[in-house]
Amino acid sequence: MKIMKYVLFIMLTVGMLGGCIEEDLSDCEVFSRNVLTLSYKGDGTTEIFNEKIENVVMYVFDQNEQLVTTKELTKEEIARRLVIVPELSPAIYRVICFGNLMKCQVNDLACGDCDKMYCAAPEYFKKETISGNDSLYYASLELIVTEEDQNQTLVFTSSHYKVSVEVVGVPGGGIRPTIELCGLSPYTNFENRAGGEPTTYVLKSEYDEGQLNAYTNIMRHTDHEAVDVCVRDVNGNDLAKINLAEFLTANPVIDVVKNEVLIPIRIEFKSVGVEVSVPEWYIEQVKPEF
Repeated sequence: MKIMKYVLFIMLTVGMLGGCIEEDLSDCEVFSRNVLTLSYKGDGTTEIFNEKIENVVMYVFDQNEQLVTTKELTKEEIARRLVIVPELSPAIYRVICFGNLMKCQVNDLACGDCDKMYCAAPEYFKKETISGNDSLYYASLELIVTEEDQNQTLVFTSSHYKVSVEVVGVPGGGIRPTIELCGLSPYTNFENRAGGEPTTYVLKSEYDEGQLNAYTNIMRHTDHEAVDVCVRDVNGNDLAKINLAEFLTANPVIDVVKNEVLIPIRIEFKSVGVEVSVPEWYIEQVKPEF
C-alpha cells in the first residue's frame, strides 16, 4: 500500500510539471542569456582592465530607475572579464557598475533617481574627516532583454583623480603641518558625476628625509577653481595655499582630461617665500621619447 501511494505521488508531481514540459509552453517564462564583456583601455588601445580594476559591483535598474537586482562579480568573472547578467524578464534595463568599490559606500538605492544615488567614503556618511576615496571606475549601458541571447561590451571610465603632494622645507620647528585639499566634491553619483557640498580632505602623510609626502584618490570634480591645496600648521593657519586651477594652468603637462590622471604637486618652503612646481620625477615620466 505504501508503495502504491509513493507511485501515485510521483505521477501527480510529474503531471503538475507537465504543464511546462509536455503541454503549453506559453505560460513558462524563458530567460535569455545576456553576457557582458568588461573593458577598460584607459587612454590607449590596449586592454588594461585587470591592471586597474580589482572588483566590480553591478546594479540593474528598470526604466523607472527602480533597482531590480545587484551582483558582486566573482574573482573568476573579473579575471575572465566576462559576466552573465542575472536572469531578467524581457524589458529595457540599465546596467551600472562601479569598479574598485571597496571602502566607499552607497546611499539609498531605492530612491528611484540615479542622480540622487551615490557612493562616498564611509566617513562622509558619518560626518567625519575624509582622507581619500577608492580609485573608482564606472560603466553604464542600456540592456534590451529579449528572448534571444546576446553579448555586449561594458566599457569602463575613470571616476577619480590621483593626487600626490610633497612638502619640502617644512617650517615650524619640527611640528608637522597637515596637507589638506579644500573644496572637493565628496561623492560620485550613479550618472558618474561628482557632487555634494564642498568638503575638505585631510590627507594621511608620511615624513621621510626632510620631506612630507601624501597620496590619495579624490572624486573627479569639474570645477578646479573651487579646489585649493593647503598646508596648515597645528592651529589651522595656512602656511601655503595653492589654487588647483591656477596650478593646472601653469603646468599643462598635467592633462586632467585623460582617464588615468595623476596630479603631482611639490611645495617647497624657501628662505623667502614658497615655490610650487611639478616634481622632477613626474616630468621624466611624461617626457616624450625620441
